[in-house]
Amino acid sequence: MKISIIHSVIFSAIFCVSAQANESAWSAKSTDAQGGNTFSSSTKSSLAANSNVPEGSSIAAKTTPQSQAAKRVNVRPAQRDVNYDYWVYDAYVTLHTDSDYDGYYHHFSVVFDVDSIYANSEVYARLYLGVNEEFREYHTTSDFYIGGDSTQDQITVETELLSGFYPDDYEVLIEIYDAYSNELVAVYDGYSDADLYLLSIESQDKEVIYVEPDVVAIEASGGSAAWLTLLLLPILLVRLANTNSFRLRP
Repeated sequence: MKISIIHSVIFSAIFCVSAQANESAWSAKSTDAQGGNTFSSSTKSSLAANSNVPEGSSIAAKTTPQSQAAKRVNVRPAQRDVNYDYWVYDAYVTLHTDSDYDGYYHHFSVVFDVDSIYANSEVYARLYLGVNEEFREYHTTSDFYIGGDSTQDQITVETELLSGFYPDDYEVLIEIYDAYSNELVAVYDGYSDADLYLLSIESQDKEVIYVEPDVVAIEASGGSAAWLTLLLLPILLVRLANTNSFRLRP
C-alpha cells in the first residue's frame, strides 16, 4: 500500500513538472533576408535543439548557434560588455497579422542595420522578446556580411510566433555576435530605440477566433391554413347558432 502511494506521489510530481515545462515552452517560425535575398526559413523552440537546422544539413552544422534550443536571458546584456567596433545603427518593427483583432499580433518583422569599423565582417544575430527584464530567444539568424557603415546591408527577420507568448507589451532585444569567435559584439534594445519597446504581441496559439454559428431561417407558409379556416368558419357559426337556439327553448 505504501509503495502504491509513493508511486502515485512520484507520478503526480512528474506530471506537474511536465505540465509546467510545456506551459513555459515557446516556439517561433522565422525567415531572415538581406537585400531581398532570403537566407533561411526555420523554427526555433525552447524544447528541442537542432530545431533551427534545415533538413539535409550535415551533422557538423548542427553544432552552430542557429541549431541550439532557444534560450532564456534573465539579465539584460550591458553595453559596456560589448565590442565597440560593431554597433546597430537603427532598427524598427512592423506588425503584420492579428487574427482575432484584439490588438495583439503574432506575425511581425524586425528590420535592423548593423555597422562596423571594418570594411567587411561576418556576424549573426540573436533576437529576443522580453517582459519585466526576462527575455526569451525566438530566432537566431544565419551568418551575414556587413560592409562598414553601409545602409544597404540591413537584415529583415519576419516571424510568426507559434506558441508560448501570452498577450503583453513586449520589448525586442537584439544581440550581434562575431560569426568566427561567437563573441558578443553589439546589443540593441528598447533602451537604445523606442521602436523596439511596448510592442503588442502574442503567439498564434493565444489567438482566440470567434466563429459565428450558422443561422437557419425556416419560413412557413400560412396560405393553406388560412383557406381551411375560411372553409370551416360557416360550419362553426351554424353549430354555434343551433346550440344557442336549443338553450333558449322553454
